[in-house]
Amino acid sequence: MPPYVPYHDRPPFYTSLPTPPYPRDPPTPRYASPDLDPTIPINMSSESEQDNYEDHRVASRNGGSSSYAPRVREDDSGPSKKRARPEEYQEDYAQQYAPPQPEYVRLTGSIFNISPRNPFTSVVGDFIMASATGLENVEIEIKLGILTLPDHQGPSRRIRLPTQSEMIVPPDYPLGPFQATMHPQQHKTLNNLLNQAAQSSVNLSPEQGRVHFSRSKLTDSFHGAGGRNGKVRVSRSRETGEVVEVVKKRRVADLNVYCPGAAFDWRISVNVEEPYEMPETPPNMTRDKDRASYRHQVCQVDLTHVMSRENPQSRPVSSFELEIEVRDVPSLLAEGAAGSDRFDEILQNVLDTARMLIKNCDPAPQ
Repeated sequence: MPPYVPYHDRPPFYTSLPTPPYPRDPPTPRYASPDLDPTIPINMSSESEQDNYEDHRVASRNGGSSSYAPRVREDDSGPSKKRARPEEYQEDYAQQYAPPQPEYVRLTGSIFNISPRNPFTSVVGDFIMASATGLENVEIEIKLGILTLPDHQGPSRRIRLPTQSEMIVPPDYPLGPFQATMHPQQHKTLNNLLNQAAQSSVNLSPEQGRVHFSRSKLTDSFHGAGGRNGKVRVSRSRETGEVVEVVKKRRVADLNVYCPGAAFDWRISVNVEEPYEMPETPPNMTRDKDRASYRHQVCQVDLTHVMSRENPQSRPVSSFELEIEVRDVPSLLAEGAAGSDRFDEILQNVLDTARMLIKNCDPAPQ
């Protein structure tokens, strides 16, 4: 056992460590290209500059002067002499290092991978099937207008219901007459809108959504008391006076839709228009119609300027109307009876047509 040495007499602990081959702070290494002398500065770019630097070193050792001048910065001497990267390289670089785009994932409708039936379309579909099943010569149309308060509550005013979106009014809700007219400025706006739709689709086929335009001018004379029993309508051409059709129109049922904040409400009507014989009684009213029709895939929009007379001696009253008619009602009812998805698809097309027209029309000027 070695003899005990007091702590204050012991040598420092690091005396037993090996001596490093270099001082505590090693020299900073210098890096240079393998084909250059490490003693030459890195910014040497030509043999003439290297010769100038050697002359400067010799002259400094001899105490003299030389023609050496320090290198001028690029921003003082002009543009850089570096070769510009080609545009193709930059484009390839941008494509190669572009951030990844999120992959499009087709949604499945819900967490159960199915979509529920639209409740609005479901109510409209049930209303149509309940009203039109078993009938022939059925007409289904939508008219734009205003739902008003009952007559006994004062002047005709639009209803207000506690909702912020379109709402199907219950059948037993008290309502006044439906005002199926619009302001001339609204008529002009919708006419321009529909003309643009027809012009923009002129190169499309009917299957792709082409809008076909037609114009007609007719005079309708109405015979009978009307109401649920219906009226007989005789339509004649205003140009030739030829009878175009004689039908008896009977209203079956109505479904009203309230649209808060929009210019119009709308009414879905199921009617029966059956051929009828020429009446012998004088007409109760006549209407001169100047109609622009826009036929689409499953529906037709009729924009009409009407001049009405109660009798031949009365002054004509001008009005403007818009209605949307289902083109092929028997096929629609057949799809509804079969319970196919095509039934809702057709209805959705017709309902969305009404929504688009209402959305793109401002309220009537005051």
